[in-house]
Amino acid sequence: MAFMCGICGIADFTRPIEDADRVVRAMNQTLHHRGPDDEGYLLRPFAALAMRRLSIIDIPGGAQPMSTPDGAAHIVYNGEVYNFRELRAALETAGAPFRSNSDTESVLRVMHAHGAEGLHKLNGMFAFAIWDQGRRRLWLVRDRVGVKPLFYAISPAGLTFG
Repeated sequence: MAFMCGICGIADFTRPIEDADRVVRAMNQTLHHRGPDDEGYLLRPFAALAMRRLSIIDIPGGAQPMSTPDGAAHIVYNGEVYNFRELRAALETAGAPFRSNSDTESVLRVMHAHGAEGLHKLNGMFAFAIWDQGRRRLWLVRDRVGVKPLFYAISPAGLTFG
């Protein structure tokens, strides 16, 4: 059996999600085989994100969901960005402090700093979701080739993904 991290979540852009904790925990339990090392949850009024982790890079510091220092954006992530060290160095040169050595934090910080243009900077295979609570915006992204699976269902109010 091949292991890799797994992500899932729900977002409702019109109203707070009822019973979000129960729903996203049940979703995440179905991903247990994807990442046996750790699990994490983000529960906000309009979004709930979860992940299962296979710890490879920065085992103690790469716990997810991971947030920006100001708590404005949160990520669940599966994959590998091959140029994350270069991206991190550029952000550090610009004054961004980092709290981990994880590629997850580099992806989050690039996307938070550059928005959609940040996607052009990422070289790798990945699927991730970034929730911005203040803007009530969800970035749901996968690599250009689709190496990492990402499925979603759109509803009138939002979406569900895994």
